[in-house]
Amino acid sequence: MSFKRARSDQHVQERIQEIISAAAEIYDSVGYEGLSFSSISELTKFTRPTIYKYFNTKEEILLKILLSDMQEWILSLVNSFKINKLYSINEITDIWVNAISGNFRLLKLFSMLFTSIETNASLEVLVEFKKGFFKLQEQAMELMAQLFPNAEKSDIYRFLVNQLALALGLYPMCHLTDIQRKAYEISGITNMTPDFKDIYRANIYQLLYCLEQGIHIPD
Repeated sequence: MSFKRARSDQHVQERIQEIISAAAEIYDSVGYEGLSFSSISELTKFTRPTIYKYFNTKEEILLKILLSDMQEWILSLVNSFKINKLYSINEITDIWVNAISGNFRLLKLFSMLFTSIETNASLEVLVEFKKGFFKLQEQAMELMAQLFPNAEKSDIYRFLVNQLALALGLYPMCHLTDIQRKAYEISGITNMTPDFKDIYRANIYQLLYCLEQGIHIPD
């Protein structure tokens, strides 16, 4: 009986992963508005009622995608640093900026996390996401503690909060949609779209300088 149950559990996980993979592909292609259980059904072998067995809303699927993207981001950061090597602030800044700049889907999903995604997920799914999120945050804390052994834990936490808030605030300003660009054009207003990496890098450097110098990062 245990062998059959294990096979059944594996089959369920394979179905869930297929749904998640299809949703990620659709999201990357047509965005949040174009993602639906109908579009997932068209791309997979599953009917909409079958998808509803595993997820109540598309936002619950997006939470899975976001957590996976965050895990890849943390892993890329950890793998970018060599053990027992001293890094300058400039080197750490470049590694940090390049890692997050290559994960624009992560930033896009995070920008909707508190306004759209979390508000349309069940409590059970949201609790699972929060647990996974803070587990990954602890890994980021450990990495920063190794890079800045003299920094206070509270300041490392503030760095992580500030860098994410900065990235989420900058991303939509630096990546306009076609209709937003058209609105600038019709309005006769010069489109002064800032460069994400330049502004993000300058601010990350300042935050990392605070960690290195033991300067308190304000709440």
